[in-house]
Amino acid sequence: MTGVLHPLCVHLPIALLFMAFMTMGYWLVKGLATSVFENRFYSLARFNTAAGVAFVLLSIATGIRDVQAGYWIALDSPLGKWLYVKVLLALLMVIIYSAFLWQSRKQPQYLQEDPKIMTWCLTTQLVGFILVVLVTALGTMLVFYPHVLAQLG
Repeated sequence: MTGVLHPLCVHLPIALLFMAFMTMGYWLVKGLATSVFENRFYSLARFNTAAGVAFVLLSIATGIRDVQAGYWIALDSPLGKWLYVKVLLALLMVIIYSAFLWQSRKQPQYLQEDPKIMTWCLTTQLVGFILVVLVTALGTMLVFYPHVLAQLG
């Protein structure tokens, strides 16, 4: 079961949220270049974000279960505080992407027609993706370079 959970809980949310970020970027660049903002790209970004958030929540739950079962670093170990940091960053990521989903539902089509909501959506996608990169880097450090984190903390 662990072999199935890892790709679903780690790689899939990263891929979905990366696709959402790239799709919104493509929507913006193509729209600015051609004056044609295609709703299908915006809709795809919304779908990928929603699916990504769902899988991030699954990832958090699975990670907590794995830690409690002793499959990973213990919370009371020297590296345990980095797990708390990772969970907090992941929760912040869920909040940021939820803000995107909340704002984007106010303008489900023709996002370019409301500059305020468009700015919110583009900003939350950017900040959310920065958090994806941070959480991914921290997870990689915990698994492959724990000695570096031990020196930092």
